[in-house]
Amino acid sequence: MTTPMVRWSDVARVTDALAETAEGDPSVGFGPLTSVVDGLLAPHYLLSELHRLSGPVLDGDCHAAEELHTRVTELARRIPEAARIIEQAAEENDDACGCGHGRPLESSGSIEPSTQGTVSEAALAELAIAVAQVFACEPAVALRASVGSVLGLSLMATTFDRLLGVLEKTGPAGVAREMNRMGALLAGVPAAGPVRPLGASGGAMPGMPGLPGGGLPGGGLPGGGFPDDLRGFLRKHLKIKEKGPFRWNPEDWDHKPIGLFVPPFIDTARIRCQIWLFIALQARKEPPPTRPSRVVWSDNIVSVDAASPCAGSMVDVHGSGFGATQPPDVFLMVPIGGWCTPLEVAPANWTDKKIRFTLPNNVTSGPIGFADAAYVTAYNAWVDRMNKAAQEAVSASGCAGVSIGDLPILRHFSECPPETVFNRLRAGSAIIRSFTVNMASLAVAEPGDALQLGWDVVNSESIRIERTSTTGPLLSGSTSLVNPPAASTLALGPAAHTGPTRLVYVLTATGPCGTVNRSVEVVATKRPGLSVASLEFTQGIQTMPSPTVRFVAQKPTVVRATVRHALNGWGSDRVPNVKGRIHFQVLGSPWSPWYDAVNGSTPMAPTPAASITVPADPQRRNTDDTLNFLIPPAYCRGVVVAQIEVRVEGFDARADFPGFSENVRAGTGTPNAITFASRRTLDFRYVRVTWSGATASDAECVRTLRSAVPLLPTPTAVIQPLAGIGAIAGGASSDNRRDFLLEELRDQHDCSFWDPGSDLLGDACPDDDNEIWVLIPGVFHRGSSGLIPSDVCFTPPNDGPYAAHELSHCLDQIHLGVVCPTTNQTAGGGDPPAAWPNNGLLGDVPFDVSINAAMQGSGGNVWDVMTYCGTPTTGGRFTWPSPQRWQQLWDYIGP
Repeated sequence: MTTPMVRWSDVARVTDALAETAEGDPSVGFGPLTSVVDGLLAPHYLLSELHRLSGPVLDGDCHAAEELHTRVTELARRIPEAARIIEQAAEENDDACGCGHGRPLESSGSIEPSTQGTVSEAALAELAIAVAQVFACEPAVALRASVGSVLGLSLMATTFDRLLGVLEKTGPAGVAREMNRMGALLAGVPAAGPVRPLGASGGAMPGMPGLPGGGLPGGGLPGGGFPDDLRGFLRKHLKIKEKGPFRWNPEDWDHKPIGLFVPPFIDTARIRCQIWLFIALQARKEPPPTRPSRVVWSDNIVSVDAASPCAGSMVDVHGSGFGATQPPDVFLMVPIGGWCTPLEVAPANWTDKKIRFTLPNNVTSGPIGFADAAYVTAYNAWVDRMNKAAQEAVSASGCAGVSIGDLPILRHFSECPPETVFNRLRAGSAIIRSFTVNMASLAVAEPGDALQLGWDVVNSESIRIERTSTTGPLLSGSTSLVNPPAASTLALGPAAHTGPTRLVYVLTATGPCGTVNRSVEVVATKRPGLSVASLEFTQGIQTMPSPTVRFVAQKPTVVRATVRHALNGWGSDRVPNVKGRIHFQVLGSPWSPWYDAVNGSTPMAPTPAASITVPADPQRRNTDDTLNFLIPPAYCRGVVVAQIEVRVEGFDARADFPGFSENVRAGTGTPNAITFASRRTLDFRYVRVTWSGATASDAECVRTLRSAVPLLPTPTAVIQPLAGIGAIAGGASSDNRRDFLLEELRDQHDCSFWDPGSDLLGDACPDDDNEIWVLIPGVFHRGSSGLIPSDVCFTPPNDGPYAAHELSHCLDQIHLGVVCPTTNQTAGGGDPPAAWPNNGLLGDVPFDVSINAAMQGSGGNVWDVMTYCGTPTTGGRFTWPSPQRWQQLWDYIGP
């Protein structure tokens, strides 16, 4: 079948409208709205999956016919209202003349027909004809129920078409009003009163569109209702559904609301096609001709001799009582294509004891015999009338693009005469009518999916089925199966593949005149099964899984999303090219735009191409084991909620398999909202120092201090040169640094004992200006702070954690006396290690926004910033404020 059953683009137009007008908290609304959309589209999903079998059925695949029979029978049992709907419509429209101008169904309210429905009438006709073929030989009640169930299901789908028509006429607001009205009618509530949207039980369904009283301006939240991208979410959801195939499990639909979508919601302006299909395909207003006592026979044949079993060879049928010439009421029946078919014989080749004919193309082995020509002719004429009547009825229905001229519902006479050792013809090549795996020539399977081979072979003398791939379930314990029944199935068990591969099975059938083969393949794959395991919000350090570190308002904040997959060791046990985006809402304000992940960016910034490979066991200390996002400072205020979307497209894609696409969401929700508090902005003044002949540049000084800011609970820092002082000369010793530089600058900053007198002359001391003066040399030399707290310090260039250590002295922080394993140094004059959690070793993973990376020390260890466990080189970030240090700095800095 080349015509898709569902016009998914039109479906998406309606879901766009539902997304645009939906109300509620977006952190909880996606699931309920998706569930309601799935309920509305349940008939579409079922019709799509049934339609997948139509092509094989109409091509003569007996296994597909059996599967379609089973599924439609189950459908009729579980959803009997589907057949009742179409039967009611047919009774109302099929008047005594059969002209199709009867009274239409009554409808409630105004009808809003769409220009075209969401279900293809051509595809629907293909499915209905296939169903009629499968049930053609069953009692009329079974035929009526089967065709009625499928076409009644299509009428249920017109509920969604009604919404499409409303959308075309009145826009998204009209769709919401119509949903409200339908929900009210089903619930028995007057449409003019306060109603809740349609739900599975006819009552309330959280997350559906509509406002009390039917109004729809704006959204349900002060910030504008659902985020605009609910539209995108539903579109991706439908895209996955569109790709199918869907796993056929009618139990999934037992509790769906499809049974509620009955009149008055059926759009009678658009159902004439379905009604006439039902009338045409199940009606048998003329019985078949009366069968005579003897229709086929072969008892007067004594032998069948063929010079060669191949087409074109001559065959002699020997016997007696054939007639001197071919009797007018007798047909010679010859197996052609597996069906016994009347064959014309030249008059000169028919005698009373011998009949000679040429083997036709597509000849097959089977019995040669005779049939009652009058009955066969009458039966075939009846079949032609029935098929023509159905064709004319379908044409009269006006179904767009539908013709059943080449898709007969009933077949011509093909009954074979009794086969004996005397009348059997051995001829022709083997014919493989079908060879499938899970009802397809190319199937897609996950490791746990059960595989089943099915085949229908005609005219074979030997059959061999082989697994030609190196992996895949065996055939009854072997890689090959020899001479199974000509038409059968074989359960292989689960695919059980451990990685991406392709499973191949080949059927070879040999007949009297040739061998044919056909293969089926299984794309052995596995869904990635993405999920968001946790969201970590950090401004440099955070405890997990229970966050305790407080957040500074207006300070850049990183969100680390730990994503997990469900491969469980399959393949490489990794999912590449996983992308994500995030948006935020300061409660009481509109939602932010969506921001892409920042992985791999320097400086840290949202990057549309950013992606990660999700490992089996993500580790926080590995920067790109998580999807990382940056909350802009403008949104770091008040109480904030966030919503994240993680997606992968085309996982394990192959040339003939698009791969799996998944889209999952997670969010904080109001109960887990993030609260930001104000802290003081620090004020740094740097002094360039010439040391050992090298002078720090302005850029080096700014870079050094800027890289220290992420380690401090301050939103940012004012960084400027100290006014009136250029580069100053240093020495080459620690004494010079302490005695000359620090003391000199401290005197200038804090004022000596005589300076207050100079205040009277207008020379004010800057000791109360909250500035911290920082001396930065041109080359590395150990830092120093002197007094604690202080307002002057000395720090080497280009090492943010080192600078943060010295600045923390100025912020009333003392050393932590850990004997560092990497440097064998101990910071003296401070707290003993036992006074700090874990002896000063961080149990959580710092994240440095300035370099967009998680911090890893030697062996993964990172120590508190007030130890000597750092290194004097850029990138040697082995120290960081621990959660306890962050709190102490937080308290000292103040609001």
